[in-house]
Amino acid sequence: MRLRLQIQPKFSPLILLPLFSASTVVAQTNQQQPVTLQTKGAVSVPEFLRMLSKQVKLRFVYNADELQQLPKITVNAKNEPLDQVLSKALGSLNVSYNINNGVLVVRYAQAKSTGLSSAAQTQIVVTGKVYDDNGKPLEMATIREMNSARGTYTNSEGEYTFTLSQPGHIIISYVGMEPQREKITKPTNLTTKLSLRAGAKEVVVTGIVTRQKDSYTGAVATFTGAELKTIGNNNILQSLKTLDPSFIMMENNLAGSNPNVLPNIEIRGTTSISTTGNAINDAFASDPNQPLFIMDGFETTLRVIADLDMNRVKSVTILKDAGSTAIYGAKAANGVVVIETLRPTPGKLRLSYTADFRAEIPDLSGFNIMNATEKLEFERLAGRYSTGSDDVIQEHQEQYNKHLAAILRGVNTYWLSEPLQTGLSHGHSIYTDGGSNDFTYGLGLNYKKTSGAMKGSGRDTWGGNIDLTYRKKNLNISNKLFVSGYNSAESNYGSFANWVNANPYYEKTGDKYLDTIIRSKIYKNNVVNPLYEANILNFNKSKSFGFTNNFQIQYNLNREFRAEAGIQVSNTNTVSNRFVSPLSAQFDNVSVMQKGRFDNSNSNRFNYQASAMITYAKVINKHMLTMNLRTAAEEEIRKNLSFSAVGFPTASNGNPAFAFGYRDGDKPSASEVVFRRLNFNGMLNYVYNGRYALDMNYRIDGTTSFGRDNKFTPFWSFGASWNLHNEDFIRNEYPWITMLKIRGTVGTSSNVNMGSFSSVDVYNYFPSVNLDGQGVELNAMGNAGLKWQTTKQSNIGVDVSLWNNRLSLNAEKYWKPTNPLVVMLDMPSSTGVVGYPINTGELYTSGFELKFKYAPIYNLKDRIILSFNAMGTIFKSEYRNFNNSLYSLNTKEQSNSSLQRYYDGASPSAIWVVPSMGIDPATGKEVFMKLDGTYTFTYDAKDVRVMGDTKPTAEGVFGTSFTYKQFNLSANFRYRFGGDIFNTALFDKVENISYDDLLKNQDRRALYDRWKKPGDQASFKSIAITDDNFKSSRFVQEENVIIGESFNLGYTLRRDESAMLKKIGLSSLRFNAYMNDIFRLSSIQVERGINYPFANTVAFSIGASF
Repeated sequence: MRLRLQIQPKFSPLILLPLFSASTVVAQTNQQQPVTLQTKGAVSVPEFLRMLSKQVKLRFVYNADELQQLPKITVNAKNEPLDQVLSKALGSLNVSYNINNGVLVVRYAQAKSTGLSSAAQTQIVVTGKVYDDNGKPLEMATIREMNSARGTYTNSEGEYTFTLSQPGHIIISYVGMEPQREKITKPTNLTTKLSLRAGAKEVVVTGIVTRQKDSYTGAVATFTGAELKTIGNNNILQSLKTLDPSFIMMENNLAGSNPNVLPNIEIRGTTSISTTGNAINDAFASDPNQPLFIMDGFETTLRVIADLDMNRVKSVTILKDAGSTAIYGAKAANGVVVIETLRPTPGKLRLSYTADFRAEIPDLSGFNIMNATEKLEFERLAGRYSTGSDDVIQEHQEQYNKHLAAILRGVNTYWLSEPLQTGLSHGHSIYTDGGSNDFTYGLGLNYKKTSGAMKGSGRDTWGGNIDLTYRKKNLNISNKLFVSGYNSAESNYGSFANWVNANPYYEKTGDKYLDTIIRSKIYKNNVVNPLYEANILNFNKSKSFGFTNNFQIQYNLNREFRAEAGIQVSNTNTVSNRFVSPLSAQFDNVSVMQKGRFDNSNSNRFNYQASAMITYAKVINKHMLTMNLRTAAEEEIRKNLSFSAVGFPTASNGNPAFAFGYRDGDKPSASEVVFRRLNFNGMLNYVYNGRYALDMNYRIDGTTSFGRDNKFTPFWSFGASWNLHNEDFIRNEYPWITMLKIRGTVGTSSNVNMGSFSSVDVYNYFPSVNLDGQGVELNAMGNAGLKWQTTKQSNIGVDVSLWNNRLSLNAEKYWKPTNPLVVMLDMPSSTGVVGYPINTGELYTSGFELKFKYAPIYNLKDRIILSFNAMGTIFKSEYRNFNNSLYSLNTKEQSNSSLQRYYDGASPSAIWVVPSMGIDPATGKEVFMKLDGTYTFTYDAKDVRVMGDTKPTAEGVFGTSFTYKQFNLSANFRYRFGGDIFNTALFDKVENISYDDLLKNQDRRALYDRWKKPGDQASFKSIAITDDNFKSSRFVQEENVIIGESFNLGYTLRRDESAMLKKIGLSSLRFNAYMNDIFRLSSIQVERGINYPFANTVAFSIGASF
């Protein structure tokens, strides 16, 4: 008997995509596809299946010869579900059928084999197993003989057996995945891994809906949890900055690598003015330029994301443009980061464990401080020992001789190493899941102990999660409970700057003072020993506990409609305590009743969010339509209670019960803020034949953050895309083009991360009572007519993939104006309020992003791949239409000697200083340029202009990756070109050194590069000048940087590749070694990590799955 396997290729590529994910699409299941079919008399079963294949979007697998022997059948169906038609047609026959993963398999019930012919004894038997990228067995994968219709399919364990009559090739394929070809010359056992086809099964998880990537019009970037862990094992934020050019973590030169300080993050620039002088009057306001974070469909905080266990993460999606972010309306102007955590999967109990280890090594390469000999010589040249009356000079000379004698004895203390350590950290994560098709469960626990680069600083985080899912027919119920907490501590060694400033000619002792400096007969300075301050029981600690519960329910009303609802309840309580011992030198000159200080802060954040959505989805021939109607409400209550107690006994350990009282004129403070938000949202997605796609969104938002006259504002977006790779003229003429997609979006969004007091007046009670009672005073003046900040974004993008993903390219051009801005305008002191919020001006941003990857070696079969990647971003921003509305704010910035100004045409990151023409060789004084172009020795703050910009001309990452079998090696380097900085080391430690500052250690350039005598060509003023300096362009320098951001060596071993793993019962074993921020090459010398040093990191991970 001739054996044939019929594989019908007539199906729509759209149906192969995950159109109907749990959170988005209510589509017809495969069994419910409508069928209208009427046979002309009785037909054979194979003929019936051929007729059926023209109507349904499935692949057909059956043995034509076997089914031809069955009795003929008659079918008469009109718009009936597929499963009913199959039941009527085949129910009385001796056959079985099954639909799974888009494949309909029909088998003759007496057939014991699905592709084995009764051939000769020379047949070649092939056995094997098929996996996906995650090591999960693929059921119903197809195995067929090349250039033949003969074949079989895998069982539920991904296993198969197939017989060839002669040596040749077999093709192993699965819906939506890249097929693999295997050469067969003898009986063999194969293990095959299939990877996703570019643009096929990939989806975009937006947090509200899930869309097919192939038909999505917005600018997004998606990364799996495995991709994140190829960069590092610290947190997902550190990995994202290496993987996507638009995700920028601003370098914090004060906090360095402090594990307790949250980073400042920008996606495609800023949308708001954010300065200390412009802070909207609300202590609870978030960074107004921070992106929105969504986890498992609900909003969360940056702190939660920074502490999130990376091993829980399934994927992260960055939404960048209006087409992708407009669904979040009032919160989305700064971009959205969507985190999806792992979900339990049905099956037998599985267990995974991961251990992460890190070592943080302090990086002091930016510090160029003097040694003992250099420092003493600098003090001498600067006149420290030759000023004052004759008797004072005599005492100064004695001090000089004392320091010189110490140096000659070999004293050269390197104070910088005293507060530092190699911070050793470890983390542990365990997750177990399993269940049936109806009920699945997952349970996870994690703990991480982080030790920072400074002694005593660290962070202990822990968390637990319980995930439950129930599915029954059309009903799907899920609940995720996440509990987390942390204990953190700052270093008791204080600010690192104190150790940088310590003089090297002092010996290390435990004394309170290192020296007493005589300024005059009546004025003396005590030099405090930083080691003493580090050992007197000072502390600065915080602890937090919180929980989040997400409940979601979905119900399929029919084949086209789905209803879903969700509610999140979360609560977080944080307590911070800081104690300064009464023994500290800062209390030397205060009364006993004021010695010592204890600061306490207790904050609570309670939030609930509720949402409901109706989804309609319909596929008609080549048309696919999806519509969503959604509403959501949110309330957030934030409370804070704080106080400062002073006056402690000498031996106190910081118990506030022993304090004498509050500071003079001080009292406890308490505040409570309530945010309420409501929105209505409509979304539409249309796709024609997998080629053209349209996205439309309209949302109305209401919030308490803006004026009561403008509580509601609409937002919208429109997007279109064209999949040229699905056009016949591309597919037929240029088969090497895997993907070619052009897309564009335009729309609006806003930003409400600026507090809730901007629209209402706020009053405080007077601290005293008079004859008429207790009065109130105006604390903040609200603006009832305050309008929303509106950011209108436009984006054009192109996605290209060639030669089966060997080469890929993604390019984005965007425009992002925000108009109007919300600015806190300074008010006259006579009004009694600090500022008043107004709408004024515009912030216009435009930019370009590029990602490129090429693999000169691309052997997927043998897993040998060498690839090179590069990405970068270029953007510029400028203020517009301020006119002179911010005159008072600019005046304030000028009086504070700030580098910031707000003028039309200027960049938010511009550096405003007076132009300098250098140092006069004759006098050693600085020469300035005035606005009229003339030169002068006199500094005038009115002559400031833009002399640089901290924003780099270009920034990005380039690197390479090599995979060989189970090994993977990658290296990524960050580049930053064209940005300027105001070098504070030059300003504070080379010049601007007052007489008091001579007591501190300084940069070596203060000794070697300053003007000393007439005729010197020097970059810095006379070494003898100890007057206050002024900020000029001499201290603005262009910085070009190359950073060794991420190096990774990984090894993964799977059960089917190792007899050892089979013996011990492991399904996989993973090893990864990392180096992060291991070096930094800069074009200039600049101090980095002023209060807390940066660190180089070496890390290791091991993971096992059972």
